[in-house]
Amino acid sequence: MNTPTPTAQARTQAAALLGVPPDAPAKLLRTAWRDAVRHAHPDQGGDTEHFIAVNAAYELLTTPPTPTPPRTTPPTPPPSTPGPPAPRTDITGVSVGGLLILRVAGLLVTAGVLTAGVAMIAAPVAAALVTLLAVAAVAHHAYLATQTHRTETHRPG
Repeated sequence: MNTPTPTAQARTQAAALLGVPPDAPAKLLRTAWRDAVRHAHPDQGGDTEHFIAVNAAYELLTTPPTPTPPRTTPPTPPPSTPGPPAPRTDITGVSVGGLLILRVAGLLVTAGVLTAGVAMIAAPVAAALVTLLAVAAVAHHAYLATQTHRTETHRPG
């Protein structure tokens, strides 16, 4: 958590709220805070906003100020030297040609997966159609066999 460093004025106001000097020792701060919280607590008839302000003042005064780190500027990149252009690369350093091959391979794999998916759906449908045709052929053969048998048994002779 990056909290801003409290200003001297904020520390002075927090100390005044607790009734202590801004450079009061920790023991005096704790005693003053406990007394102020006891009187400001909402369960004891105190005001909620004042209670929150007393706790914030105590936290501000007991939190040691953190030094701000010095700002540094990023180093300036060296100027490029003239010469043949370097091959284009992506972020990982792989050449774009290799990246193109990977993309094409990915597309081919995707197409294969989609084709396999369609085949998985189409195969049962095709099997069902073949079964229906086979049943129809058997039924037609049986019908023709019965017709042939009738004509042979009822021949005048």
